[in-house]
Amino acid sequence: MSETIEVYIGELQSLVSQGALVIDVREAEDSREEDCEIASDVKLPLSRLSELSSRLDTTKPVIFYCRSGMRSFQAAEIVARWTQKPAYYLCGGLLSVKLDS
Repeated sequence: MSETIEVYIGELQSLVSQGALVIDVREAEDSREEDCEIASDVKLPLSRLSELSSRLDTTKPVIFYCRSGMRSFQAAEIVARWTQKPAYYLCGGLLSVKLDS
């Protein structure tokens, strides 16, 4: 089991340049129309996260984000059990990105 680490928007690019996979775990009821400056590699709602277990490259770090940070934290906690690398989550979610703007 690896660890779960909170990450801030300013740290995302560095992790992506190291090969991290970025996953949007917002559910359908979350507004996907919100401005999102984060490019995700995968869009997979938290409720379907188990689908990721068989296709996840466990040697790469994974970064999760959602609207407020709660779902991404839950996703990171789950995936940290599957991977060799840390599972990151965007602290405060997209709402924190808007606050920083």
